[in-house]
Amino acid sequence: MESSQGGFFERTQGGMHPVVIEDYSKRRMGNISASSVYLLKVMAAHAVMLAERAIIPRPAAAALAKTLSRWADEGGIPPERLDPALEDLYINMEHLLGLELGEEISGHLPVARSRNDVEASMWRMELREKLAALADELLKHVGILCARAAATAEALMPAYTYDQQAQPATLGFTLSAYSAALLRDADRALDCIRRLDYCPLGAAAAAGTGYPIDRELTARLLGFQGVLDHAGDCVSAADYMLEGTGAAVLALGTLARLAEDVIKWCLNETGFAALPDSLIDSSSIMPQKRNPVIVAAVRANARLMIGRYAGMLAASTVAYEASRDVTIVWEETADCLGLAASMTRISQAYLKEMTFDLEALERSLDHSLTNTTEIADTLVRHGGLPFRQAHRIVGGAVADLYGQGRGAEGLSYELLDQWSRTVTGAGLPVGPEALEEAARNRTSVLRRTSQGGTAPAQVRRMVAAQEQRMRELSLALEHLRRRWAAADQTLRDACQAL
Repeated sequence: MESSQGGFFERTQGGMHPVVIEDYSKRRMGNISASSVYLLKVMAAHAVMLAERAIIPRPAAAALAKTLSRWADEGGIPPERLDPALEDLYINMEHLLGLELGEEISGHLPVARSRNDVEASMWRMELREKLAALADELLKHVGILCARAAATAEALMPAYTYDQQAQPATLGFTLSAYSAALLRDADRALDCIRRLDYCPLGAAAAAGTGYPIDRELTARLLGFQGVLDHAGDCVSAADYMLEGTGAAVLALGTLARLAEDVIKWCLNETGFAALPDSLIDSSSIMPQKRNPVIVAAVRANARLMIGRYAGMLAASTVAYEASRDVTIVWEETADCLGLAASMTRISQAYLKEMTFDLEALERSLDHSLTNTTEIADTLVRHGGLPFRQAHRIVGGAVADLYGQGRGAEGLSYELLDQWSRTVTGAGLPVGPEALEEAARNRTSVLRRTSQGGTAPAQVRRMVAAQEQRMRELSLALEHLRRRWAAADQTLRDACQAL
């Protein structure tokens, strides 16, 4: 059937099926409004380039650039101006430009590009800023952990494996392990930016354009470090979204593991730590409850995002072309990055304000046999035994005590000597004093001076190295933001110059 409105593109604008509007477009529209500022910058840069290359009349480019730049400076297109019947953000922008400038002016803007390369450009811009924001929050978290680790480098506590006390360690050692992991998470986020920070604008729908465009110019105006080369790859790629989301998911995983420990530290049975009233919830029926609800929320959100990430990976296995599947993946990406930054700020708060009972931490070591490794090591270092024999001697004594329902108080020199005679045919090769010293928790900690060990000097060295790397990454982040800010100003100047 013929239509005076034009082709399929024109016929579908404002003519979407009501169920699509109600159950798809309307729900999406509120989520994507915040992305409009990136769309406006991309279109303003395109207008400047079209004028510079004399592809459209300069007065039309000037009017377009002025309007687009003004809207961007105002914070983007507000949600109330978006019409769900117009499908998406881009079509709404075209519609609003037509209302403000008339089609004689606004109709020049779609030349030499497509919605595909425009969206790919704005997504990369938004993703790099979200990754930078996440890296910033992660580095702040590292700073909090480093400060607390340095202050507790000598505070004894158990190190755990499989939720069983393993060896004596320090609180500073435990906290600095998390700062090491979060530091890598921040580094990973910044490394993602390095790979995605290339401009796809000018690729058009899939195969480039016949107009004499200047892709290098638009890349500079938008603050990219270069041009993404292959036109088909420009509009088809989803790996940058998945990589960015993956960085956020890994950071959430680190926060979830930290949350798991915080919950255990706050157990009544351990009493290792306590959260302030502002960071707990209570019970409507049990007056004594101090529930670490917000800590559990961090853990739960991380686990849910891991599941969503699997769906994003699956949704991106479509044919290598522009696809609505990938558009939906982008919406998940944006949500995940925002969620990760929020959970990081919450984790910062409870790690900063949580109080530790250092006496309870140290006292918990007295009820376990965490120093048996050091006793075996003493038989090796000072008695000359092979480690496997030393391990069998100590292990036999421990097994005896376990069978009797006894603990560290029963690990006597006499018991160890009996097992030495059973294993080696001779008594212990060291005296009682050496084993008494080895049985002290602090001795075990002080002797672990190998690189990365729990000795306080090693903890302080590691914390200092982490703080230095934190400063280096903060400078790299600042450099990126300066480059993007400079490009924003260059774009404003170029728009004004028209």
